[in-house]
Amino acid sequence: MMRNLLFIVLVAFTSQLFSQNISFSFVNARNTNDGTNDFYEADIYIASDTDFIVGSGQIYFNYNTEAFGENVDTNTNFEMLQPDGSILATSFFSGTVFAYHSFIVNDNTTSRVSTSFQQLASSGTIGMPVVTDTPQHLYSIKIKYTDVSKDPNVTFETGGVFLDQFYTACGPTTAVAFGTANCTSEPGIQLTGDSYDSTGASLPTDINWTGASSAFWGVTSNWNTSEIPNATNNVIIPDVTNDPILNTGSYVIDDLTVNSGADLTISNGVLNVNGNLNNDGAITVTADTSDSSVFIVDGSASGQVTFQQNGLVANEWNIITAPVSGQSIKEFAENTLNDIRVNTTVTPHRYAIGYYDDSKTDGSKWVYYTTTDLATNSLTFELGKSYAISRASNGSVSFTGTIATNDVTETVTENEWNAIGNPYTAYLPINDLSGENFIANNSNKFDPSFVAVYTWDVAQNKYVATSLVDAESKLAPGQGFFIRTKAGETEVNFNKDQRGINISSGPSMRFQNRSENVEIELLAETNDRKVKTRILYTNTATKGLDAGYDIGNFGGASFDIFTRLADESTNTNFTIQSLPISELKDIIIPIGLVAEKDTEVEFSIHTTELPDTAEIYLEDKQNNTFVILNNETTHKIKIDETATTVGRFYLHTSAKTLSTEQESLVSENINIFKSGNKEITITGITSTSEVKIYSILGKEVFSTQIASSSSSKIDLNAITPGVYIVKLQSEQTNSSKKIIIE
Repeated sequence: MMRNLLFIVLVAFTSQLFSQNISFSFVNARNTNDGTNDFYEADIYIASDTDFIVGSGQIYFNYNTEAFGENVDTNTNFEMLQPDGSILATSFFSGTVFAYHSFIVNDNTTSRVSTSFQQLASSGTIGMPVVTDTPQHLYSIKIKYTDVSKDPNVTFETGGVFLDQFYTACGPTTAVAFGTANCTSEPGIQLTGDSYDSTGASLPTDINWTGASSAFWGVTSNWNTSEIPNATNNVIIPDVTNDPILNTGSYVIDDLTVNSGADLTISNGVLNVNGNLNNDGAITVTADTSDSSVFIVDGSASGQVTFQQNGLVANEWNIITAPVSGQSIKEFAENTLNDIRVNTTVTPHRYAIGYYDDSKTDGSKWVYYTTTDLATNSLTFELGKSYAISRASNGSVSFTGTIATNDVTETVTENEWNAIGNPYTAYLPINDLSGENFIANNSNKFDPSFVAVYTWDVAQNKYVATSLVDAESKLAPGQGFFIRTKAGETEVNFNKDQRGINISSGPSMRFQNRSENVEIELLAETNDRKVKTRILYTNTATKGLDAGYDIGNFGGASFDIFTRLADESTNTNFTIQSLPISELKDIIIPIGLVAEKDTEVEFSIHTTELPDTAEIYLEDKQNNTFVILNNETTHKIKIDETATTVGRFYLHTSAKTLSTEQESLVSENINIFKSGNKEITITGITSTSEVKIYSILGKEVFSTQIASSSSSKIDLNAITPGVYIVKLQSEQTNSSKKIIIE
C-alpha cells in the first residue's frame, strides 16, 4: 500500500524524530457542481507551535461510500489539488519550477484514501518557515459524488499507524538560485505529535427566510429553524411577503441564495458571505455621508447588486466611485431617480458626471460627459475609478452591477494626480496598524513627496492627506480619492483580503516608533474656513525629503496653508512635514499661505507633547514682526495682497532660556531688558563686561564691551528683526537671555 511505500522511503532518509505540535484541519467545506457532476470540496490547513519548512507528508481521509462509492481513487472520483496560494503550490521562476511534486493518491481501503507528496526543492531554496502557529492552506481535496443526497462524512483518519508521517524539509539549507533536495546527506526530521480536527469537514446546513414576523434579519421567528443564521449555514431568501432588511448588526454566513422575485436590503448592517452568492433577485447595499453598510462575498458571486449612496446635496459636487461593474453611464445619467444635473446652455448638452485628467490645464482637469458621448450604452463606470457627480436636488444615486470578489487592479497615469476609488462594497484600510492597507500595498507606486491618500474634507474645503503617519482611517464603499503616482507606475492594486468594516480612530503606526510623540499643528482661519498644516518630530526624520513622512499638499484650494522643507531642497508644498526631534529647538520652517486680498487671517497652533523648554514664533517678514504662539494665543493679520506661496511667513522653534518679559537674570542685581524695539538696557554691572548677541541658529551677529555702570544702553538698529540670544560675560556673571527684535 502507498502508506508503507512512502513511509519506508522517508525513513530511509532520516533517523531523527522531533516532537512538536502540528495540527491539521478542514476549512471551507462545500458542495460544488461543474454543470454535470456534483462534488465535495474542502481545503486542508496546517499549523505548528514551532516554525518549520514542510518537507514530505501523507494524510488519510475516510469517507461515506454511499455518497461517493468505494475506491474513489481507482474510480477516478478523487483529486488532490494545489490551488494558488497553498503551500504545495509554491513555485519559482514564474511558476516553471515547483517546490513539491509526486502528488500521489492511493486507495488504502474501500472507504479510506491516502494522499501524499514529496519535496523537490531544497529547504534553502524554499527559504522560509512555511508553517507557523497561524493555520495555512496546505492543499485541497475534491471528491465526485455518486449520490449527492447522502452525507459525505469526510474525516481525517487518526489511527496510530497513520500518525507522524510529516517531515521537515531536506537540505541543503544554503540558498541557491535553485537546488533540489538532498535527503541523503542532509535529511529532514520526522515530526511527531500530530493532531487532527475534522469539525470543519461538515457541510453547512440550509436556513430559509420566512419573514413570518417582520422584515428584520435579526429576528429568530423570521427563519424556518427559529435561529439566526451563522457561518455554518447556507441562507436561502425565497420570494415572500416580507423581504429581509439587515439594518443593524454584523452577520457571517456560508452561501447566500436570493431567489427570483426576492429582495434583500443591507442598510446600516454588515453581511459577510464566506461561500458563494447566487442572486436571481435583488440586493441593495446603502450608504450615507457618515457610515455605510458592508457586503462581502469571499467566494464567487452571480447576479447584480445595487449600491445606493444617500445624503447628496443639491448642486454640490461629490467624488464617488461605483463599487460594482457594468453600470451604463448613459442609463445612470438618464435615471430620473438619480436626478443628475444637465447643462443645456451648451451644445451638446453636458451632464454633471466627469472624470479627472491631470494632463489638462488648470480649470479643465475634470472632463464631463455630453449627450454625444452617451449616445449609446457602450460606456460603463470603471471599477476603481472616481467620478465627479452632482444632483439637481437633495437625494441619492444608485449603481447596479456585479460586485468585486477578487483583487482589483486599476490603471493609472504615471507621474500625475489620479482620481480613483474603493472598488468594494466594504471598507478598505488606508493605513491601519497591521501594515495590511492600501498605502503599504502600493508604497512603491506613489510619488515620494505624496505617499498618501487625498480625500475631500468639508471643514477645510480642500483635499487633505491621510498617510502612514496619521491615525487609522478607512475608505468607505463608493468613496473616491486622489493619489499621485511616480514616473513609470501605471497600476495600483486593491487587495480583496483587506475588505472589512469601519473602525474608530487609533494611534498612528509611525507614532509607535517614536520616542516622543511631538507635533505642531499650525492653523489659519477666516470667517468661514479653517485649514491646517502639521509638523511632526521623529528620531528618524531629516530636514530634507523623507518619503512617507513628508506629505505633499494637494493644492487648488482658494484658502490654504502649507510648509516647505526646512532645508528648502524642493519647491514642493507640504501638508505634513517631519523633522528630526534633535533639532526641535533651533529650526526655521517656511510657511506658505494661499489667501485672497483683504482676507483677515487668524493664526493659531495646537501642540502635542511639546517640551516646556521650546518656544514657537511666527515671523512675518513683510511686517518685520515676531509673535509668540502657544495653545492659548492667536495672531490676526490682514492680507493686503493676494498670497499664493512662501516667502512672507516663517515658523521658528527655539530653546526657551529666560522669559522675554522684563525680568531679572538669576545673578545678583544684574538686569537685562528691552528698553525699545531695537534697544536693550543692562543695569547693575560693576566691572567691564562683554556682550554678544547670537541668532537662534547660533551665529554671532553682534559683539561689544560695556564698562562698569549702573545702566548701559545698547543700540541694535543694525540687527534685522528676529529672535536672538543675548549673552553677558563678566566677573559677576555668565548669563543669557532671549529677546525679540521687531
